[in-house]
Amino acid sequence: MKINYIKSFVLITALNISVNNIAQANQLDVIPENNQVETQQLTDAKSMLMAKLANLDHFSANFNQEVLSDSGEMLEQSAGKLAISKPNLANWHTIEPDELAIVSDGQDVWFYNPWIDQVSVYSLSAAIAKTPILLLTSKDEVLWQEYTVTRKAVTQSQDSFVISAKDINSQIKSLTLTFDPDEKGGELKQFSFLDATGQLSHIKLNNFDTEQPPELNLFNFIVPEGVQVDDQRAN
Repeated sequence: MKINYIKSFVLITALNISVNNIAQANQLDVIPENNQVETQQLTDAKSMLMAKLANLDHFSANFNQEVLSDSGEMLEQSAGKLAISKPNLANWHTIEPDELAIVSDGQDVWFYNPWIDQVSVYSLSAAIAKTPILLLTSKDEVLWQEYTVTRKAVTQSQDSFVISAKDINSQIKSLTLTFDPDEKGGELKQFSFLDATGQLSHIKLNNFDTEQPPELNLFNFIVPEGVQVDDQRAN
């Protein structure tokens, strides 16, 4: 089953959010005179999320992904491994049902499909320009003004924050990060995103490890011999 490259990259870079920019963005919200209470709630939610992620410099985990249609029909299931390290380093390796590798080295993003012996490479800035949610990995503080953060009601099993795009034309409408309130500091256990077509992707994490830094070679993609390179960095 073929996986949408851009959507998969959204997943890994959206997590890098968190690690790079929320603390900076917390100071940027302009408070409308007629809506101070609501804005204060949004600012508080952003501050709480910032506190949870302040020490998350890196992590690795296994993942299980489900993609649902706007009617709730199961469209896709996959599993693999994920590694994130700031700033903007990511390795998303889908193992089942079909292999797929997505690697961000901080400047370029490599989408490798071994089934067709092809790798496509984009500059990180170009990927951000094409998919607004990828702005979350940028160090440009002003860009955070285009997003809001809200907190869902906390339960015994989860504590969730929703990051939403203000731009009605955004390809990704919202990203939800879910933490385990029973873990010290609140371990990230799941994230999901809703796209403009109404498709909802859920990614559950297990074997979550923040102690051991991911090996740096995970973020360095070397083109295998005989693989065709589709270089989109000049576009």
